[in-house]
Amino acid sequence: MTSVQCANCGFTFKSNEEVGQPCPKCGSLNRSIHTALKIPKLLESVKLEVKQPTSTHKKGRADYELEQGEKIGKDGKLVYKKSKKDREHSNSPHSYIENVIDIETGEVIVDKDEKLSDHREG
Repeated sequence: MTSVQCANCGFTFKSNEEVGQPCPKCGSLNRSIHTALKIPKLLESVKLEVKQPTSTHKKGRADYELEQGEKIGKDGKLVYKKSKKDREHSNSPHSYIENVIDIETGEVIVDKDEKLSDHREG
């Protein structure tokens, strides 16, 4: 949304034709243009992936992953996600952890803490 005002007295012009004319209130030709932009919220998120040179995992899969921050959830809502995948120790307890919380309501959507070998990866 953009509006043009007299820079001298603050009179708001209603049409572009009026803008080129002297201000009807004070006669000034100086103008001030105001523009409002709606910028979507930027999401803050960090993801760390570690892959050893000797790794035997599928191409593109890291040995260890940590992820934490804001995301858009599967249902389109803003969520806070914290996850860990430890493929080097996939049979160990706590090798897969995932917590997802709806930021607006505080509702826990996902709360998993298990062996990665028991968790099906897509």
